[in-house]
Amino acid sequence: MDIKTLISIGLTKGEANVYLTLLKIGSTTSGRIINESRVSRSKVYDVLGRLKQKGLATEVIKENVKYFESTDPKKIIEYLQIKKQDIQEKIEQSNQIVEDLNKLKSLHVEKQEARVYTEIEGLKTIYSEILEDLEAGEEYLAFGIGKTEIQTKEVSSFFKNFHLKRADKKVNARIIMQPETKKEMANFSQLKYYHYKFTEVKIPTNIAIWKDNVLHSVWEDKPLAFVIKSKQIADKYREYFNDVWKSAKK
Repeated sequence: MDIKTLISIGLTKGEANVYLTLLKIGSTTSGRIINESRVSRSKVYDVLGRLKQKGLATEVIKENVKYFESTDPKKIIEYLQIKKQDIQEKIEQSNQIVEDLNKLKSLHVEKQEARVYTEIEGLKTIYSEILEDLEAGEEYLAFGIGKTEIQTKEVSSFFKNFHLKRADKKVNARIIMQPETKKEMANFSQLKYYHYKFTEVKIPTNIAIWKDNVLHSVWEDKPLAFVIKSKQIADKYREYFNDVWKSAKK
């Protein structure tokens, strides 16, 4: 019999050689096992011990001498059944381990995505999603780029309505605008949970920051907005906003 078959079911090369030797010569001493199996004297007792644990070998003492012999070859089936049961138990345990590891991984693996919105209706859609996403006590931050957009009645009305709904949800807002919008911003001064300041720092587009999201938008001519979902990026924008907020004026 080729020892590869025995190795394929889980025996080591040494175990396979010793087991085949016991089958061939029957009850025998360790010395003959060493000669026949070519397993070294230093290893043969460990190998025999493992075969006994697997139920494939036994030992008896005759006249104070240890003799070893193989068990019925049917024991291989019992050995494999036990091994199969052990593997099944390990698979079931592994399923739970994988589930737990995925939960742990999700805490550190950042999900990132980007979305684009076009036209007025598209921009209205993203601001509706912002309202749905935010909860009481959370914060909405925004940079406004200037007077031209505030002068658009539709846009001004839209943002005021947005902030009324935001205030109803008790979501805090901090807004940084350009100085030329002071007169127009007075229309927002009575809103709840709403604070604004002015800065000379030029901002290229409207920017909104909430949770792990950053929104860039332009409302003129061809309205366009894109949202980046990334905790790392949102944290950097939030840090920048807070730096500008410190130096901005009421």
